[in-house]
Parts: sequence; structure tokens; C-alpha cells
Amino acid sequence: MSWNIQAALWSALTLIGTAVMVVWTRFWVKVEQVSWVLYCWVILMLVGLVLTDLGIFLGWGNVLMRLCPLWLGLSAFGYFLTGLGVRSRAILLAGIVHLLCIFLLPYFCGWEFLIAGGVMVISLLILAEFQWDMRSPISYDALTLEQKQFNQQQHQLRRMIV
Repeated sequence: MSWNIQAALWSALTLIGTAVMVVWTRFWVKVEQVSWVLYCWVILMLVGLVLTDLGIFLGWGNVLMRLCPLWLGLSAFGYFLTGLGVRSRAILLAGIVHLLCIFLLPYFCGWEFLIAGGVMVISLLILAEFQWDMRSPISYDALTLEQKQFNQQQHQLRRMIV
């Protein structure tokens, strides 16, 4: 399959994934008052997508040779912003791991895409499966009593882990 077809397919998938991310997290970021984090992730994804597509469609060798560091860097920046926004050391650590991997990529010639993809996937799986530290819950008027209690329970779980 040609790079152009792959770029078109992955671009469509990235746009769909970004739209789904916005829909699924909109209420949470509103409650946590970190909507700006969501907007930053959308911008980072679009910047990465545009640079990747321009590199492929216009044959920009410098961009194509640095796709892995580009995406690891964008992800690291997004994790840093998210970690600062929700005051999470675990998410900040994910950003640090992404940055460190950028410096390790030259030692894995020929395996850069596998290493970069693996770091991204493993980070997402770890953050999705385990409780991570976060600031105290915000009492938001739009939440039902049940939702506020759930927030308190989640906060207690996070405190027990830290």
C-alpha cells in the first residue's frame, strides 16, 4: 500500500479518534475545569497530522525522518499540559518517558516506529488501567449527588495509592 493511501487512511482515523475524544471527554473536562487541556490535545493532534501529511504528500524528507520524535514530542507536550492541568505526577511521568524515548530512538535504528508506538500504547494502557494521582475533586453544580459521591470515592482511592 502506498504512503499516500496510508496517510489518507491514518489521517481519517486520527480525525475520527480526535472527534471521539472530544465527545467522550467534554463533560469531564468541563467538570474538572480543564477544557483548555482538551483544546490543546486537539491542536497537537492537528499539528502532528498536518506535518505528517505534508511530509508524505510533499516528500519532505526531514519530516519523514523525524516522524517518531515528532509524535513522541507532541505526546510528551500534551502529557505535560494535562499533568499540570490536573496536577498529576503520573501523567507528568508519562511525558518524561516520552521525552526520554526521543533520545533513545537513535540507538534502535530500524525499530523507531515500533519503539515509539510501543511507548505510546503502553503509556495509554497504564494510564487507562490504573488509578493515577490528581488534584482534589471539584464540586460542580451540574453534578448529581451520586456523581459527586463517585468523585469523592475516586479521590479517596487515588489518595490511598499515593
